Amino acid sequence: MTDPRKKVIQKVTYTGILVNTLLALAQIISGLIAHSQALLADGLHTLADLISDFIVLITAHHSAKAADDDHPYGHARIETLSSIFLGLALIAVALGMGYKGIQTFAQTETVQTESYALVFAFIAIFSKEFLYRYTIHAARKIKSTLLESNALHHRSDVFSSIIVVIGVGAQVAGIEHMDALAAIIISVMISLMGIHLVKKAFEELIDTSLDQHLVEKIKDHINKMSGVITVHSLRSRSMGGMGFIDTEIRVNPRLSVSEAHYISLHIEKTVKKKFSEISDITVHIDPVAETEHEYILQLPRRSELLFNLYSAWESLENSEKIKNIHLHYLTRQIEVDIILPLEFGCDKENKLASELYQKARSIPFVGDINIYYVP
Repeated sequence: MTDPRKKVIQKVTYTGILVNTLLALAQIISGLIAHSQALLADGLHTLADLISDFIVLITAHHSAKAADDDHPYGHARIETLSSIFLGLALIAVALGMGYKGIQTFAQTETVQTESYALVFAFIAIFSKEFLYRYTIHAARKIKSTLLESNALHHRSDVFSSIIVVIGVGAQVAGIEHMDALAAIIISVMISLMGIHLVKKAFEELIDTSLDQHLVEKIKDHINKMSGVITVHSLRSRSMGGMGFIDTEIRVNPRLSVSEAHYISLHIEKTVKKKFSEISDITVHIDPVAETEHEYILQLPRRSELLFNLYSAWESLENSEKIKNIHLHYLTRQIEVDIILPLEFGCDKENKLASELYQKARSIPFVGDINIYYVP
C-alpha cells in the first residue's frame, strides 16, 4: 500500500471512529432509558463498527509494509484477511441480537417504548448515511476492499436505523412486539451483509478472476497495440482490492529482444494508465503459437547448436572471423543469421559465405540460413 493510500484510509477511519463513538453512546444510553431493544441493538451494531474501525487502522498500518524476501508481493493480503474478520464479526453480532429479539418477541408482556427513541433513530440514519457516502467515495477512489467493507457496514447501519424508526414508531403507536421484531429484522440484514463480505474476501484469497467484462476490455486493448499479433492468454486476480494481470502475447518471431521488451513495457504502461483497477501487469513474450511450444522444446539449445556449427566450420579458412550468430527458434526448426565482416560481402566469389551455408545446411534442425555483413 502506498503512503498516500494509507493516509486516505486513516483519515476516513478516524472520521468514522469519531462519529461512531458519539452515536454508539447516544443509541445505547437512549435505548436503555427509552426501553427500546431495537435502538439498543442498533447501538451495539454501531459499537461493532467502532471496533472494526480500529481493526482497519491496524490493518492499514501493517498492509502498508513494503515487499520483502518473505513477502515478495507485499502485505496486501492482510486487508483481505481483515475483511473476513469484519464479516464474521458482523455475523456474530447479528446472531446475538437476533436471539435476544426472538426471546423478547416470545414474551407475553412488553415494556412500552418511549417516543423520544425515534429522535435518536433518525439521528443514526443521517449519521450513518454520511459515513457511508464519505467512505465509499474514498474506497472507490483508491480501490480499497477494506474501506469498501467498512462503507458497507455504515450502509447496513442506515438500513437498520430505518427499521428501528418503523419498529419504534409502531411500538409507540401501541402495536406490541414491533420493537423486538425490528431487532430481529436488523439482525438478519446484518448477517447477510457479513456473509457477503466474507464471500468476497474468500474469492480474493483463492485468486478468483477479476470481473470478466474488465478482463475482456484489457485483452481487447492489448490486442490493438502495435507489434502484438494476438493475446495467447490473460490471467487476473485481486489482492488488497487491486488487480494483477499475467498475460502472454504473440509477436513476430524475428523481432529483436530489445524491441519485444519495448512492446511489453508499452503494454504495462498503457494498461495501468487506462485501467486504474490494475496495480501490476506481467507480460510474457511468445514468438510462436501456444500449440507449438512442445515442438520448440525438442530443438537443441544454443550452446549445443553452436558447438555443432563451429565443429562443422573449423576447417574453413577465415571461419574465426564470424562476428556473431543470431538464432530464431521457429516451431520445428532454427533459422540462423550469420554476421560477417563487410569485407567478405565485397568479395564477388564470396567463398566463405558459400562454405558456411553448405556446412550449416547439413546440421539437424537448421532451417533457413541468412548471411549479413557489418562494418
